[in-house]
Amino acid sequence: MYPDFPVEGILFYDIAPILASPERFRAACDALTPPSGEGVDLVAGGDARGFIFAPVIAQDLGVGLTMVRKKGKLPGELLEADATIEYGTSELTFNPDGIDGKRVLVIDDVLATGGTAGAVADLLTRAGAASVSFAFLMEITALPGRDVLADYEVHAALTV
Repeated sequence: MYPDFPVEGILFYDIAPILASPERFRAACDALTPPSGEGVDLVAGGDARGFIFAPVIAQDLGVGLTMVRKKGKLPGELLEADATIEYGTSELTFNPDGIDGKRVLVIDDVLATGGTAGAVADLLTRAGAASVSFAFLMEITALPGRDVLADYEVHAALTV
């Protein structure tokens, strides 16, 4: 953990030790993967650390992958949403092609305030997703993320 990173008052949880170990990385991906894999047609990775885990989970489930990116990183006609997080704001973009009617599992590293996840849910819903669920490596329970996502199924591999 790194206190006061990236700004004062934030406690940053570093996932580098998980990524440095093939066994820990595999265990993290397994913990993020729904047990049966049923109910998932597509995995969405959140920019940027969700991109690390989402492709593995999509591969394990035998489904496709899509990405929700920060503005300016994707071409084409995109949907946009603003995300307010603990230490600022971010503009997210997403290509809605192929989402209509899909059951989408969103993978990201941390659920904190729910600002990013709420914006991702909004993008996917506007794109016509039949359902949206979330799996996070870690949930910070002192912050309101789960409340923001009250209308969605949320799984966290670890809570702090």
